Amino acid sequence: MTGRVVIVGGPRVGKTTLSNRLAETMGIEAHHSDDLILDLSWSEASLEVSKWMVSNKGPWIFEGVALARACRKALLASHEAPCDVAFYMTHPYVALSPGQLTMAKGVATVWKEILPELEKRGVRVVTIGGEYEIVGAERVVAHAG
Repeated sequence: MTGRVVIVGGPRVGKTTLSNRLAETMGIEAHHSDDLILDLSWSEASLEVSKWMVSNKGPWIFEGVALARACRKALLASHEAPCDVAFYMTHPYVALSPGQLTMAKGVATVWKEILPELEKRGVRVVTIGGEYEIVGAERVVAHAG
């Protein structure tokens, strides 16, 4: 796996864990949109990430709840694909609070909206609904969950 990787999903689905594992396997840095949320609003954070995605050609990994909206903004800002690979993680590993459930629904809504355009632009999309394993530096295998 090479290039630009985004990891999208609601709260508590394992985005940070996957990004850190991929970063170690690929030998590149993982970036976390949650780090921006401390200083910026959700909308501002997704805008900053989208600008970064459009201007940095990789290789990089970016993950976070704000990534679905960042991808949508990047799609609007450029005619090119915002990433090469997009992982969409759907299975929370712990019970979610009502606020986290609302956030997860928002991520899912945006993801459904942008998915056709991501695929049209040639982004390789991998949905992970549970357990997965990293096989070398080139493959992540999602197990039925």
